[in-house]
Amino acid sequence: MAEDMKPNEARRKKLVPVLARVLAELCKRNDHIPVDPSHVTKFHALRAPAISIEDYLQRISKYSGCSEECFILSLIYVDRLINQNQNLIVNSLCVHRLIITSIMLAAKFFDDQYFNNAYYGKVGGVNCKEINSLEIEFLFMINFNLYVSDKDYEMYNRKLEEHAVSMQLDQSAAKRIKQTHSKPISAHHG
Repeated sequence: MAEDMKPNEARRKKLVPVLARVLAELCKRNDHIPVDPSHVTKFHALRAPAISIEDYLQRISKYSGCSEECFILSLIYVDRLINQNQNLIVNSLCVHRLIITSIMLAAKFFDDQYFNNAYYGKVGGVNCKEINSLEIEFLFMINFNLYVSDKDYEMYNRKLEEHAVSMQLDQSAAKRIKQTHSKPISAHHG
């Protein structure tokens, strides 16, 4: 059984940073947009959590025990939430609560075994009453639509894979730039 987990763990290690980058880019685009007080949801915090999106997703990945498919499903659910709630601006104030809630819902819907809400709340840094409230709010905001067709799942999976490739290209370019400029400028003259 442990052998079966290795490919999933390898995939998860690639998937989590890509998902984190997608969500971080979304927040970066939206953080400058003022939030109308009438559009504040239960997902909004007074200030952004100190933990980065990637560290938060790594924490959830480590302790949730959910399948890697849940991370893709959570992105689909957040996308649905945005599309069905035009006034919701996903930013640094709400992204963490959206992440923990969407992953918990994905695990409940997709995985055969999953932890209870209190456990997910602990992993996500919210109390049991709050995670229960977030779950209900999320479900209503997406009209309880948790089903994802194979076609939609594959499209999101492919887009994340493409994003992963572009991230690797960005990292390779950054390494090449660093290698070519590793000497102090003064060393080039002389």
